[in-house]
Amino acid sequence: MKQRIRAAERHLQRVDPTLAQVIRKHGPCTLMLDPKPHFHTLVWAIINQQLSVKAAHTIEQRLRRRLDVELFEPHHFHRVQQRSLRACGLSGAKIRYIREIARRLRAGELDLGHLEGLSDEEVSALLMELPGVGRWTADMVLMFSLGRLDVLPIGDLALRKSIQLHYQLPESASHENYLEIAESWRPYRTIASWYYWAAVD
Repeated sequence: MKQRIRAAERHLQRVDPTLAQVIRKHGPCTLMLDPKPHFHTLVWAIINQQLSVKAAHTIEQRLRRRLDVELFEPHHFHRVQQRSLRACGLSGAKIRYIREIARRLRAGELDLGHLEGLSDEEVSALLMELPGVGRWTADMVLMFSLGRLDVLPIGDLALRKSIQLHYQLPESASHENYLEIAESWRPYRTIASWYYWAAVD
């Protein structure tokens, strides 16, 4: 994976001078340096939905302390009471989503272990059948757990704002405008996205 990411960096520097400056400033991409299990990444992504990075990180840390774990696993959400999860900052809806996904995994109704053998589109379709999982959440699993290199999470507000800033796009820019800019990044749009997130951290 490291060699593929280095190849991605070279490609992106060659095709996009603006992105080349960002890459030189932030150094090597560390995506997939420490990949987490799929369920953990799914829970992390659900926590992050519609929240700032800081707020989501606070909730995640509280939840880890409450469960006394480093990585979230399906059985962690079996007996813990809803009020304990709410006290960590999780909304009622997010609690329902996580608990139902965990239940399906425990019951053998869902298997995340075979995602590696599926295409990006197949992974997205399977995940988006789960409660509370939309395109953005599926994209996060593809990028941060499966290490797929050509994902463009255009639904991510922070990513769009960073691209808008670096390419002087108007606030009224359509998704098509962003897609046009990102076209030259193929087949490494994941890596480009990582750098534009890094540029606004």
